Amino acid sequence: MNKSHRIFYLDFIRVIAILLVVFIHVSAIDTTLNVGSGQWQITKILNYFAHISVPVFFMISGSLLLNSKKTTSLSYTWKKRIPHVAIPFIMWSVISPIVVGIYAHSLSFKNVMSVVKTILYQPTSPTLWFMYPLVGIYILSPVIRTFVEQASNEMLIYVTGIWLVTCSLLPSLAVMLPKDYSKILTLSPVASFFLVGGFTGYFILGYLLTKIKIEKTNNLVLIAIFLIAGLGGNFISEAVPRIFDSNNGYYVTSIYIPIMSVAAFILLQKWGSKIKSKITIKTFEFLSPLVFGVYLIHNLLILFIEPWFMNHIAIGGLAATFLRYIVVLILSIIIIWILNWIPGINYLLTGNSKKRK
Repeated sequence: MNKSHRIFYLDFIRVIAILLVVFIHVSAIDTTLNVGSGQWQITKILNYFAHISVPVFFMISGSLLLNSKKTTSLSYTWKKRIPHVAIPFIMWSVISPIVVGIYAHSLSFKNVMSVVKTILYQPTSPTLWFMYPLVGIYILSPVIRTFVEQASNEMLIYVTGIWLVTCSLLPSLAVMLPKDYSKILTLSPVASFFLVGGFTGYFILGYLLTKIKIEKTNNLVLIAIFLIAGLGGNFISEAVPRIFDSNNGYYVTSIYIPIMSVAAFILLQKWGSKIKSKITIKTFEFLSPLVFGVYLIHNLLILFIEPWFMNHIAIGGLAATFLRYIVVLILSIIIIWILNWIPGINYLLTGNSKKRK
């Protein structure tokens, strides 16, 4: 597969993933309203399906970084890659409490610093939690690249299999056992099975999926797997709330999410590879560099847009959800696009250093 073609399908997947991330956060409040109604059920199912977005982002990173020879360079990793994500993360970690302070009419230097000083321990905005495993994986990427470069596909399947069983399957089964028996399937941390744990599994999985022939997979089978895993996971998440892990939040500790995510990634990879329309290609290539910035800013826009819509727009249900979603998405894209044109600011706030053509 030639380079430009491969990059495009990853751009395609990346843009789809950010669309789903924004939907998760916009629809979050709707999953707590009118519980039990038909519209609530639909919103909750759509919200659950959208949870493939975070795993997909890690798989994209794995497919790119672990296929790059530059990844084994410690100098390149620390001078180029880590600053690319860490600097915008730090900047928005400072901006977020300032914006929240303005929103809550409680802005003060003391309040902002009380939040910022804990940045290494916890995010200053809930959605910034994603940056902690991402930066961690970037730091570990030279080590992981060295391993996968020498590993056979069989070894990669073995490693991701250990991750899937220990981090997803066993925790999912454990929470469904009676309380007195839940420890039966809980592994001791000293067993060190979590060496390939958390989101690192998705990172390696993304690389593995570039090494296998996805063309032979059946689209209908993949869609069926996606729907069955999604509907099953949504049902279990209602029936067994304990399946939610505050550190990995569904994304790892629920077996349904990785199953759904792999099926979705392969489907999107196949669909993205077949796109020929120049307009579609140019649209996704335009949006792809804005994705990181949209992720960093969208939740702050929700903070203001959500209450305004609920107080001023007489629309409810799914229509209200999607209207807010479209507004947040468009404003996020416009603001980040503008920031990308400002030299210096573009790198500090979006990680992009070159002027868009």
